[in-house]
Formats: sequence, C-alpha cells, structure tokens
Amino acid sequence: MSIDHDLGCGLAGLAGREPDAGLVAELDGVDPTLLTGEDLAAYVRARWRVHNRAEAQLLAGLRELGTAQDGHTGRLASSDEFSGDEVAAVLGCSRTAASARLDLADDLCVRLPALGRALWDGRLDEPKVRAIGELTRDLADDHARLAVAVVLPEAQGLPVMALRERVAEVVLDIDPEWAERRRRRAESRGRVDLTMNPSGTATLAVVDAPAAEGIASMSRIEALAAVVRGLGVLTPITLLRRQVGTRLLDGSTAGMTDTEVAELLAAEYHANTPPDPDDPDGGDDPDGGDDPDDDGPDSGPDDGGPDDGGLDDHGPDDSGPDDSGPANGSCTGEVEPSVPAPRSPGEQGGQGEQGEQGALDLLGLPALPDVSLPAAEPEARAGRLRLGTVEVRLRLSTALGLDEHPATVPGYGAVSAIVARHLIAARHHGEWRIVLTDPGGHLHHVLLARRRPERPPSPRGRHRARGRAPGATRTGAIVELQVPTTLLAALDPTDHPAWAPLLAELQQRLTDLTASGMLGRPPDADHGPDLWTRRRAGAETERWIRARDRACVAPWCRSRAHRAEIDHTREHASGGPSLSWNLGTWCTHDHRAKHLAGWTVRQPLPGWFVIRTRAGVTHTTSPPQILRPLPGPRPTAGPRPLPHDGRPDTGPDADPGDDDPDEPGWRDKFAAAFAAKFGTRRTALAVTPAPASSFDPDDPTPF
Repeated sequence: MSIDHDLGCGLAGLAGREPDAGLVAELDGVDPTLLTGEDLAAYVRARWRVHNRAEAQLLAGLRELGTAQDGHTGRLASSDEFSGDEVAAVLGCSRTAASARLDLADDLCVRLPALGRALWDGRLDEPKVRAIGELTRDLADDHARLAVAVVLPEAQGLPVMALRERVAEVVLDIDPEWAERRRRRAESRGRVDLTMNPSGTATLAVVDAPAAEGIASMSRIEALAAVVRGLGVLTPITLLRRQVGTRLLDGSTAGMTDTEVAELLAAEYHANTPPDPDDPDGGDDPDGGDDPDDDGPDSGPDDGGPDDGGLDDHGPDDSGPDDSGPANGSCTGEVEPSVPAPRSPGEQGGQGEQGEQGALDLLGLPALPDVSLPAAEPEARAGRLRLGTVEVRLRLSTALGLDEHPATVPGYGAVSAIVARHLIAARHHGEWRIVLTDPGGHLHHVLLARRRPERPPSPRGRHRARGRAPGATRTGAIVELQVPTTLLAALDPTDHPAWAPLLAELQQRLTDLTASGMLGRPPDADHGPDLWTRRRAGAETERWIRARDRACVAPWCRSRAHRAEIDHTREHASGGPSLSWNLGTWCTHDHRAKHLAGWTVRQPLPGWFVIRTRAGVTHTTSPPQILRPLPGPRPTAGPRPLPHDGRPDTGPDADPGDDDPDEPGWRDKFAAAFAAKFGTRRTALAVTPAPASSFDPDDPTPF
C-alpha cells in the first residue's frame, strides 16, 4: 500500500528542501502552536528529515570516536572490541548499547552505503535503517546491497513491521538454497527457555521452532481462546491467549478435549468473577476495542470471513466447497455443537446479563457456586468469525515447484518456499482462493477453487485416522494462490499430474471469465439498484475486497485482512451501497477512529482511500501490488558460507563453508594474525592444538 501525505499549503515548500542548516534555521522561526493541521504535518515531516540527518551525523561521529587515537587525527582501520567503551563513557550508556550503535554506523558507512545516504537525506529514520541492517546482517555484502536496492524505493512508505516483512521476503528470494540451510541449522539448535522477569513473572519461549509448527501452535491457541471468549469470558484477549497456552502445557488439562478445556476456563472465570452490584450490565469490554486482533463491533457489513453466504463465482458445482458456505466445512472457526459458537462483541454486547445465561455442567468437577454462561444463540450466518484462521499467500508457480519464491503468512511474515508448501499441504481442507493478476501484479479476479491437488503422503501420520478427534475445535485455513492470467493460460496441466484437475478447472473458468467480460472487474460490477440496498455484501464480493486491500486500509496499519471488518465508506444509513467501490477493510481500532475520532473518508476510485484525520491531515492510500517484484535467485560458483554464530556445525546439515572454531590449527592462525598486527616484542606463548575430545554424548554420566 502506497501512502501519500498532503503537506498543506503554507509550508508545502518545505517538502523538497535539503535538511541542512538553512532548513533548521527556517524551522526554528516557526511557532507550531500557530499552525493548522495541514501545516503542522508539513512542519513535523520537515523536522523528521532534519532529525534523521542529525542521527546520521551522530552515527558518523560515534564511528570516528570509536576508532580515534590519542594525540592525532589518525584512525584505526575499523572498530574493535574496545570501541564500545569509548562511546559508552561519553554517552553514559552500556557497552552493549554503544556497540550496537557502532555496528549500525559501520553498516551505513562501509557495508550498506546506500542505506546511509537515505538516512543522511532524511528519507528514512533510524528504526528503519536498523531493521534493514539487522535483517541483512547474515548476508554477504553483495547480496545485502542487492536487498537494499530492491526495498529502498518503497521503504519510506512502509511502517517498520511491514518493511521487515518485505526485507525478509527479498532476502529469502536472493539465495533460497542458502536460506534453507540457515533455517535447518537454526531448527537443529532450537530450545525452550524459561527466564525470570524483574516483575516476578516468567517468560516461557520456544526458540527456533520450525515455522510451520509455530504457526500451527499459535493458531490453535487463538482458536481455543476465541471459543472461551464466546462463553462470556471478558478477559482481554491477549491475556486469555496466555492462559490457554499455559494451561495446554502445564499438564492440568491432560486428556481433555478442546471443548472441555474451554468449558473449564469459562467455569473458572465465572466462578471467580462476581457480578458488580453497581453495574448490572456487567461493564464494558476490558479490551476497550484497542487490540487490532480483538473481535470488536462492526457497523459495516459482516466482519467475518468470505464464506458468509453470497453469490456463486461462476464455477461448476462439483465435489468442492460451495461458495455460499465454508470451504469443506473447516475454515470458519466453527466449534462442536456442545460449545456455543463464539460471537462478536456486538452480539455479546459485553453485558453478561445473568437472566439470559444457562447453567454450566462440567463432568468430573466439583460443583461451583452459581456458574452460568451466556445462552447459546445460534450464529445468524455460518463463519462470521475468522479467529484462529491461518492464511498462506504464495505464487501458484511456487506451489507447483517452478520457482522458489518466498510466501507470506499474514501476521507472521515471509516463509521460504519449502515451508510454504508444507503449510498448504497441511491445509488441504481449507478455503483455496486463486487470485488472478494482470502482468503488472494487480488484482484481476478472485476464484474459489473447487478442487484440490492430490494430498501428499504424510511422513508423520501415515496411519493416522482421518477426521478430527471428538470435541476438537475446528480452525480455519485460507490458501491464496497468486498467478498472472498469462501464466495460468500457458500452463500445461499434464506437466503437473497432482495439480492437473485444479489447473484444468482454473483454465476453463479463466476462459469463461474472458468470454463474459468479467475478467478485471469486481464480481458486483453488474449489480443493479435492486441489490444496492443490501446491508451486507455477498461472500464473493468480500473475498474480492480482502484480496484487493490486503490489510487494514488505514495508514501504517498492518492488521490482517481476514480479521478486518468490512465497512461502508459512505454509511449504509446515508444511502451507501454495499458494493466493492463503497467498501473497505478496517481493523477494529481504526474502524472506531473512523466513527469516533472525527475522520472523514472518501473512496474516489475502488481501493483508493482519502482519509482526513481529526487534525486535518489528509492521507491517500492506493491498492497494493499483489505480486511485488523480487530480485530472483542469484547463482554462485559454490555454496555460500552461513554466518558464524559461535557454535560448531555438526551432523548431516553441517555447513561446508562455516568457520568452525574447533577446526585444527585455528589457534595457530590466530597467533600468526596477532603477531602480524601487534609485533612480537613479548615472549610468545607456545600455542598447540587442543587434543581431540573423547566425549561421547551417549555415554553415561560419571556421577
């Protein structure tokens, strides 16, 4: 999503000024208390550029200080382990913090000069250049500079987290084989850490877990927390997820189904939360609606997934899922009938009226005093909540194995092609969207696939029974396959036997779309006024909007589109139609800001939003590019060495180019380098290689 800022009229000329002493003097003569919102935006952005140049000047000075020598202007060749002490003493900070700033200064001066120039010009700030430097630190210099060249033109318009995702995507694409070796090595060193926090709490972290397992684990926690939330539990959603995660691990719920775990947590909450006599309505949601991942009220169309009963998307009704319902019945966050389906806070009301609740009966547990739950009202429409949904976005060519481009998991980031293929194979049951693009990578059409490729054999569950365990909570899955129409038409299904039925279906539907003139047009383009008065858009239109907007349309927000709320740009109560050119995806917080903070929103073109905030600053956003340019793999003469992390590589995945500290003779090399640099005025100690260790990890301990 590109973002343009209207810098106002009075100070609009500041936008093109060099952030030098002349601009500083001019800004010093401006009183910001006398400026209106638009001029204030121009003033702040000019100050921001001046601040960025000052940060570049500071880093350059720190680098000089770290390499300075007493009595003359000569400098050391580079920073060393004692340079941080010089900086720490002057700034009054820790040596670790000083060394981190020196590392960044070295990056901007030597390794990534283009990034240093962007900071000097004021186009990027320190958090962004630091993020790019950190994510390219493992790369060789030529690959790091290539990654910077790709992301630099768009870095200024991206928030830091979106920029990190973009850099990770580019890094994975430059050398997929190297990235895969790095991933395997990190997984082989995975661990679980438990640390004590100063507050007396604990942090339990699973470090370097396989990406697919980590994503699946978090998805299950989110889905189960949503079920508990639907049972009238008003605990903030982030705290509720922590409670679910720890209860699944501490053994207290061993042998229990997800349904029983949800009922147990809900019973404990209601037993320990007496009603407030001063607030018969139960009070407001403690979240306050500020969590973008939280399920808040939606004054627009249905805020759920695209399976909310809508129009058919021009395909034959065969063995695949129907467009008007969930894909194969498993992508809507549904729960077993014994557990009330989670409802949005608009339906829950955050009220918890005791008169509308029924008693909870838990098997095998002591009776709890007057435990009650909200009445299990049926959902008005199946699949309204998408909590617990995992979405995987990748190119169809990557899924077919034609290339190794990285994929994206919204809310997580970029993953390698190998991990992406594992993710979609594990979500064979989910909703598969085919996003057709033009050659430039922009949205052309969205299809809901009715067929799936043949399921590959599972290496872990060859004898696993099909289906779900009794009482298990169903979670959602969205697989988005992106493909230019030209490439889809050129594919030969016989070259991909496992995918042949799906490819043949897609090519036939592409032919039908072209013949009907619907290719490149939204699904509701031909809707007449008789359908404009509908309160909610159909499922096909919602899929189009979420694919078009990609995320929350508010500037700098990266909330996931499949969790966002579909909102009318012109209010439905004021005659706004429920059509794609009047709808957009908004997270809960920004949706509330649109209505409560005085924002005004226009959509002059479908997907183009003009947002004027309470301060009077105007932001214009445009539809993002679905298929963004990537550098492509860079072949090398041999495998590039992995970055040295202080631990030797062993086993079948050992990196042939890694500089193993236990390599014989490394002490001799170090001694020779030390003598060459500092001379041999002192008696050199005899350095001999350490004897080979006879330790066998399978031997019993000696005590």
